[in-house]
Amino acid sequence: MRLSAILFLSTALGALAIPASPTTEVRDGQTGTVMVLPPQATETGLKQIPDAAHPFIAPGPNDQRGPCPAMNTLSNHGYLPRNGIATFEEIVIAMMEAFNIELNFGALMVANNMLTRGNVFTNQLSIGGVSPLVPPYPGEIDGPETGGIAKHGRFEGDASMTRADAFIGDNRNFQDILYDKDLLQLGKFGDNGPDGNSTVFNLATMIGIKNQNIQMDQAANPMFEFAARRMNAAYLQAALTLTVFANGTTQQATLPIVGSFFRNQTFPENWHRAAAPVTAAANAVIENALLAAIPLKPGRNNAQGVFVADPPPPPPFNVTFACEAYYDQAANVPGTLVNTTGVLKQNVDFLTGIQFQLASNSPGCNQQILPFGPAGV
Repeated sequence: MRLSAILFLSTALGALAIPASPTTEVRDGQTGTVMVLPPQATETGLKQIPDAAHPFIAPGPNDQRGPCPAMNTLSNHGYLPRNGIATFEEIVIAMMEAFNIELNFGALMVANNMLTRGNVFTNQLSIGGVSPLVPPYPGEIDGPETGGIAKHGRFEGDASMTRADAFIGDNRNFQDILYDKDLLQLGKFGDNGPDGNSTVFNLATMIGIKNQNIQMDQAANPMFEFAARRMNAAYLQAALTLTVFANGTTQQATLPIVGSFFRNQTFPENWHRAAAPVTAAANAVIENALLAAIPLKPGRNNAQGVFVADPPPPPPFNVTFACEAYYDQAANVPGTLVNTTGVLKQNVDFLTGIQFQLASNSPGCNQQILPFGPAGV
């Protein structure tokens, strides 16, 4: 057989996605890897973080950082790869080790980010923006690039505590002016603590902050959107500030602690992770309190700049807010991921299964829905 024929056959076989092993597959020059759920950590108690093996090193010019201060902190200390490109397993393990986040709760948060802005085939996610290290899907079934979690729309969204809305400013980097406004609410509602009066973040502070974020951005951003998936994520971020960033020794999220995570993206001095795994249920209590205190339905601004509620989803996804958010998230994951094969299909099924497992804990949310959103956005 002539060399040209051998080369042709080699190229053709590669295009047919011949599995390289039971857990890998090659397509379009990319190696797909089957995702697995790591085991729950066996050491789940109080622990000082960071340890000596994870010093702070400021990111370099090519390292990816983005809108999530927790992810940025994990990369700055090497719990995640310092270049800001990580796998599903790496992120879940880092969240357990550094923040003591319970396995299934952490897996859900990573699954949402992976499905919306990662490459599920190669098992890669940029915690910032577009990176040459994270290729587009084989066949570019979700467009010519993989956006990273900083890309606006599917998961990252409006009314952040420390980032501007994408339509009106920088949605990726910490904004001092927004954090200063958050601190005005801390001054009004915060508890007294070792650093002085009104220096401990509490539920009342978070209600004030989220009310302020929503009202300010709805007025300033003609394209303001606060759909169910974004409302859920925004309120969860507020809850995590109280449950994950709090020092495990005092269970307080103080001004210096929150400032260290938000502004400096580094672990505070003498900081300990939570004394027990942080669960979805514990954060749901805070989310539900925010929902009750802020009388706003999921929705968006219309052409006149008036906030209009979104129509409810079809049954059974209209039974609870959590189920509505689950439906809305599926509507913003590309439907092209569903009709796939091989490793990519295995990983999509794995991640959507994680989403449904947590959603089904909500009463009446007993029907799985697969991604049906647009591609390339």
